[in-house]
Amino acid sequence: MSVAPAFASRLLTPRTVVAAATAVSALGGVAVLRALDPNAGGLWPCAFHAITGLHCPGCGLTRALHALVHGDIARAWAMNPLAMIALPLLAMMLAQWWVSRPLMPAWLSRRAHDGRWWIAALVVFGVLRNLPYAPFAWMAPG
Repeated sequence: MSVAPAFASRLLTPRTVVAAATAVSALGGVAVLRALDPNAGGLWPCAFHAITGLHCPGCGLTRALHALVHGDIARAWAMNPLAMIALPLLAMMLAQWWVSRPLMPAWLSRRAHDGRWWIAALVVFGVLRNLPYAPFAWMAPG
């Protein structure tokens, strides 16, 4: 009789594996963003922007994350304000799932887990950030 399989089966649950994989991926992303500067070029351009000349909801996200890992929150906000709102929500959703208990108010948790809110936010943000006049021009990355 072995204790190891019982311990391993409790430790290697799908929830723990997903949390560990997410943490390792996030740390790898932080390491890459600390080492490489997307503002210096060398990364592939946004295909949507290259084809249409418009900013997609994700335009500026790599530069925003780069600024964020270097502690420049204002620059990160200037690059992609939606990401700076969505990232804490997504982190809270992941943490809430991992610990299996509520960490957000119920009204926020319901909306955060409803994909329709995310789709609506992406569409509205994508349209508004391409309007060339105030008060929307600030949403374009730059």
